[in-house]
Amino acid sequence: MLHSEFIDEKMPNRVRITTSCCQINCGGQGDIAVNVQYTKPPKINHDLVANVCERPAVVARCPVAAIRPAMVDGKPSLEIDEKKCVCCGACYPPCPPMQINGDDSTKIAIWVGGKHSNARSKPTFHKLVVANLPNNAPHWPEVNAIVLKIVKAYKKDAKHWERMGEWIERIGWNRFFEMTELAFTKHHIDTWTGSRKTMNHSAHVHF
Repeated sequence: MLHSEFIDEKMPNRVRITTSCCQINCGGQGDIAVNVQYTKPPKINHDLVANVCERPAVVARCPVAAIRPAMVDGKPSLEIDEKKCVCCGACYPPCPPMQINGDDSTKIAIWVGGKHSNARSKPTFHKLVVANLPNNAPHWPEVNAIVLKIVKAYKKDAKHWERMGEWIERIGWNRFFEMTELAFTKHHIDTWTGSRKTMNHSAHVHF
């Protein structure tokens, strides 16, 4: 969809588009980041946990301390406090039996404005702009349409050498949502504290 834009190099500056299997994104701060979004806690295959997973490592991996060791049917396993779980997917890489993928629990989210470099402005984290897009493989038409809207708005309005995050910082988020014709919800507000009750239960995260 964007091949011609990349080979012609007519953007105001580089546009780094990253993809990630979860919203932790492992340091991939892209101008546009397309990430898998999990909406439900993992389903645990208790028969495999003892043979596949190093349980202390899985417990330590959870950023909100929602996982703890347990015995299930006489076998060492794990259990999840679903009230604390924020569905981040961090438990899956060290323990595949913590299955978090599924047609009923996997969506796509789009984040924008991140960058690693410190040229002209400091490195920045990207911010969520669209969530709960359908995971329609293999071409993801809904995701493609929104990425194209963002790229076109950036190309039309950004100044020469302005990265996407710098462009958004200049015009403001209100104008960004107007130009891209994307919906703005309470989940986009930086001070929204919907997860505070669950995240404050953990020693891993401090406010």
